[in-house]
Amino acid sequence: MQQEIDFTAGGAHSIKVFRTYNSLNGAWVHNFSSRLDFASGSVVVIKGDSGASAYTEKSGVYTSVSDIGKLSYDGVNSQWIYNSVDRSTYFYSAIGKLIKVSNPDGGNVTLNYVVGSSSTRIQLSDEYENIVELEEDSRHQLLSMKSKDFMVNYTYNSSGMLSRVAKSNGGVEMVRSYKYESPSSDKFLTGILNERGIVYASWEYDSLGRAVSSKHANESQKTEITYGTGYSTVINSLGRKSIYHYEVIGGIQKITSIEGEPTSNCPYSNSTYTYNDRGLVLTKTDAKGLITTYEYNDRGFEISRTEASGTTLARTTTTEWDPDRFLPIRVIEPNRVTVYSYDNQGRELTRQSTSR
Repeated sequence: MQQEIDFTAGGAHSIKVFRTYNSLNGAWVHNFSSRLDFASGSVVVIKGDSGASAYTEKSGVYTSVSDIGKLSYDGVNSQWIYNSVDRSTYFYSAIGKLIKVSNPDGGNVTLNYVVGSSSTRIQLSDEYENIVELEEDSRHQLLSMKSKDFMVNYTYNSSGMLSRVAKSNGGVEMVRSYKYESPSSDKFLTGILNERGIVYASWEYDSLGRAVSSKHANESQKTEITYGTGYSTVINSLGRKSIYHYEVIGGIQKITSIEGEPTSNCPYSNSTYTYNDRGLVLTKTDAKGLITTYEYNDRGFEISRTEASGTTLARTTTTEWDPDRFLPIRVIEPNRVTVYSYDNQGRELTRQSTSR
């Protein structure tokens, strides 16, 4: 996944605009393009990072087999509310259009739309009086962005792929370029040139569209990947090799084991994993044969974790969660108990630990 930050307003919790590249269709979607799609029998949360999760309704409760986020419908205000695992809250209109984003540590961004014949204009505003105007095409790719003296223009090639991003601030223009030169498809991103015209990052793909190499300038962070049936072999920039074995669980590809010498960058080599039908880890066995077991509540949150399970070294940690938010309220460890409290925005107010 490649992300590019285009704009950050002043303030720790103010507006930030970034794009995420999706190699499946070649589109760069921005983080305010999240929306709901009402498919037959389900509601699909389409996220601003190209991900999507389907929720089905039963007795007024929406659940997903692939996402532990919480989706609900507020009939009083005729809006949908999605609480994500990063504790951000997304508000959608009755027809699924994103209308507000609340950040976990404070700060709200409100969206207003003007729909045209070939593009849509979106005005972002926050409580710090920042205003950012976006223009997007039908694929939710940005065409332009402006805020005060800052402006960004996006150019696309004849195949509809983003090729140029020109940022202008106080009359000074800086240009970033994108290349799609894979023989496999003109939708595959193969290179990014930075504002000095130097190759910043590059990728190569096989005939099936799978990335086989990734590197940054001067060969730093170089990764090479080869694929087999149910596994892939990864060689990092230090020449260390790891083999990842996969299975499809709950419709999602999950790692079932990793072969390779553990390092500080990859401490879980020579480990194996099992999952439940929701794709949540049930057991992890490390290189020494020690097993960690996990238990979850109905929301998919970890409520118990036992390290070195079945041995005299067993160590269990249990967690109690806020009933409506992604916030732990009580954590019980072998040697202490920690209790948390939060304000209405989910910001931590108190943390009290006692020995046991």
